[in-house]
Amino acid sequence: MNMSGSTSSFLASIRNTDQNNNMDSAMMTTRTPVQCARTPRFTTGRDWRVWVMALGADGSVALSGWHSETDRTFIDLLFIDPDCTNTCKIIFSKEFEKSPNSRTRCVSYISSGQIVTCCDDTIELINYNKQSTILSRTFRGRAVSMAVSEEGDQHIFVGLYRSNKVIVFSSSGLTELKTITLTGLEDGDYVRELGVMGAAHTLCVSTYSSKALVYNINGDVQTELTAMNKTLAQSIAVSSELMMVLWSDRTLITAHHIPSIIEGGRHSSLADRDGGRHIVVCFEIDGSSTIRIKNNRLITVHYITGEVKEYGKEDIFSLPTLFPPLSPTINETEVTKLANYFKITSSQSITNIRTLVQHLTNAGSITPQNIVQLIRACRDLELQDAARILSIFQSEKIHGLLFSEKELRKKLLASKEENGRTADLTQEMDQTREELDQTRETLEKTTDNLQQAGLKSAQESKALEGVLQRTKQALEEKKKTITSLEMREKSLEGSRYSLEKELENTNQSLQESKKTQTSLREKLNATEQSLTESEETQANLREDLHAQNRGLTQELDQTRETLKKNNQQSSPGRAEECPRIQGAERSPSTNQTIFGGKGKGDN
Repeated sequence: MNMSGSTSSFLASIRNTDQNNNMDSAMMTTRTPVQCARTPRFTTGRDWRVWVMALGADGSVALSGWHSETDRTFIDLLFIDPDCTNTCKIIFSKEFEKSPNSRTRCVSYISSGQIVTCCDDTIELINYNKQSTILSRTFRGRAVSMAVSEEGDQHIFVGLYRSNKVIVFSSSGLTELKTITLTGLEDGDYVRELGVMGAAHTLCVSTYSSKALVYNINGDVQTELTAMNKTLAQSIAVSSELMMVLWSDRTLITAHHIPSIIEGGRHSSLADRDGGRHIVVCFEIDGSSTIRIKNNRLITVHYITGEVKEYGKEDIFSLPTLFPPLSPTINETEVTKLANYFKITSSQSITNIRTLVQHLTNAGSITPQNIVQLIRACRDLELQDAARILSIFQSEKIHGLLFSEKELRKKLLASKEENGRTADLTQEMDQTREELDQTRETLEKTTDNLQQAGLKSAQESKALEGVLQRTKQALEEKKKTITSLEMREKSLEGSRYSLEKELENTNQSLQESKKTQTSLREKLNATEQSLTESEETQANLREDLHAQNRGLTQELDQTRETLKKNNQQSSPGRAEECPRIQGAERSPSTNQTIFGGKGKGDN
């Protein structure tokens, strides 16, 4: 595709903005969810955020996102409980460590039991039944969106952060097959959400700048979707031929028939294409952040509260949701022509397409499931735009009915399998019925014989009555005996339970006593060891004291010898010099000098 001028002017030239901007907002209806639920992650904490949602063929819902405080990422797989409001069954849940470069984790289903997830530069294939990772590979770039093709070759498409690139991987070996470059994106813009439609792998995207765009597999932009003067897309959902857009107010949803847009582009320039003819249904919902559609279900989720809501496709593709896009294609004059076509009298008030459809529904000309008569009338009157919208609407209704039939067949097969498992029980019941029938026949024959034979005499009758009475009494006695035995059995059962409980408590006490005994033995051994160590320590101390005492004694003796020698050497000189002092220095009680020596008369 050759692009001329700036990117913004190019996108403006291909926007589908004409007719649907004139849709009658008074005809807009608000759809009510049939089921709601929140995962335990969001009921117990407020810091989790949802980034991506995916729907499985088995009816499960996959959510992925991050924790706003820790940046840890998560994946939750759940089933919404149809019998209980605000509850769900978790079949797989995993938290991942914080990635150094990204907190956006994407998730999609591959097959039954397998999902694929991307975060940062890593793609992983996970078997959620076995709670294990099958394969993991890295690539160049940071993943921000992901989708898996369901028709044709099954490939994985990964959109990159702040890039116009989409990498295509094989679903089996996660082999990188090619890279698609998307045209028409401004610098810094990237694919926020990604969907793959049909075997041709048409790419439906919503961007970071909130544009809703359609590309072919080569990356050439086909159209930019708008509706009712709304150009900012919050989220997208892709089915077999429809691309649903949740607009920025988070309430308005429009369903666009992509094949008719692409087919129209083949026969006219993109700038001249009338975009008002491709919206099939239009309705409002409660505020949500992300939408997905699969088979008969439209699922929405709020990224902060984590509340998941389910809308039935039968409710979405209903006549009230058809009126807003259909009304601009049929003016008042054409409504009158349609009324004349169906031979509606002028006395009946037919003012717009809604009152016409209501009248045809009441008359039985059309039903919510079958509007073929109205389609034929529009074609006969050459109301081509209206006929196209009605035909697409009818096709989606048929698709929904076929899917419902398929689901019913699955349930019927499951019921047959259940019946097969109860065949033996049914056979036993039949045999029991036959035995009862035979018993009934025998009883009837016996009654007839008794009636024919009669009673020969009153005595025999009385005797029989007596036998009957005794038999009744015997039966009553047996009943009493049985009742007594049953009561005794119950009493014995209670006693046995008490004894078992007492035995269990006794065993528990014995175990505790053994544990206590073991603990005391260990303490006793530790005490004995401590005492042994204490005695050894005391003996060592005694030996040390004796050794010190002997050493001190030896030192004392040596000191005394030394003093004695010194005294002997110094005594003669001093006696000559101080004879008077020598006598005075004697100890009167010991007759020794103060120096420890002896006097002259002491020998």
